[in-house]
Amino acid sequence: MRKITIILCIFLGAGIVRGQEINFSRVQDMAIWYNQSLKTDKQSSLKLNYRNVSYGGQIAYNSVAALFDMPLLSKEGKGKENSGYFSLAVGAASDKSNTGILNNTQGMLGLSYAVPLGSHETYLGLGFQGAYYQSKLNLNGVSNAFGDQYDNYGPIEGSPSSDRLANGWSYGHFNINGGISVFSNGRYDKWYLGVSAMQINQPYSYQVKSDSTRLKPDIGIQGGYRYITKTEDEVAFYMSMSWQGPAYRHYYDFSYTKAIPGVTGGAAVGLGLGYRYDDAIIPNIELRYQKMILGLLYDVNISTINAAGISRNGVELALRIDF
Repeated sequence: MRKITIILCIFLGAGIVRGQEINFSRVQDMAIWYNQSLKTDKQSSLKLNYRNVSYGGQIAYNSVAALFDMPLLSKEGKGKENSGYFSLAVGAASDKSNTGILNNTQGMLGLSYAVPLGSHETYLGLGFQGAYYQSKLNLNGVSNAFGDQYDNYGPIEGSPSSDRLANGWSYGHFNINGGISVFSNGRYDKWYLGVSAMQINQPYSYQVKSDSTRLKPDIGIQGGYRYITKTEDEVAFYMSMSWQGPAYRHYYDFSYTKAIPGVTGGAAVGLGLGYRYDDAIIPNIELRYQKMILGLLYDVNISTINAAGISRNGVELALRIDF
């Protein structure tokens, strides 16, 4: 029971403090979630992510996300260099515990515009998002969750509960997000650098509307660099850093991808190592075939949660398809 209570506190804290943080490690694919202006190419793509996390074998939650983004360009416009373009993105995500205790869902719609800065496929991007976030809590399957309704002999008939854990609690809010970036799509090197602000409107995270229940803006910095050799091998570095009040979440990833020669449409295999600050080391592999990328990642927990006697691990699958 002690472990379940600790984990519930973790979930509730995450729902209030990190209302729109989905924590997927493929930050190069999910960058648009945090900064709409980071639509850095002129092709349509679909990204699907699945993440399973378990705490001490007591409880686990699954996270899923789908993101579709597309440039609003004609076929001829996609091939034209140094030309501005609008982009549209639609996404949905969910975090759900395996016993249905907590269920967070969100939907997102975003629009961005990239304007060329001179030549060499360098752009200035500006993007905005509207998102809706909802959290639900269901403790019906947790025994002894309401101690004030029980004595040594079982339930106390007709006894009211203070419901300290807010069983049946549900609340949603709209978020307004914005971002700006600079990026370049050279032949042998591609890079981006962006700054974003999420929850600009500071929505209330609870039915009781007060200064203490308003979400603080989430300020983020995103960056990435890829060097591509003449044989199509790649070396890449990505980062995503964010601050929201006293909370922070930083992630860094380094990878090397080796092209497989002689495959029509291209193929490659890659190895990477990610680091989520004060939380986990994430070794990962990547498989590419033509316009499809499959990633497999595993969290090795290094956080201080071990001091509470709770171990944690996570497995993540990611699929990207370009059109």
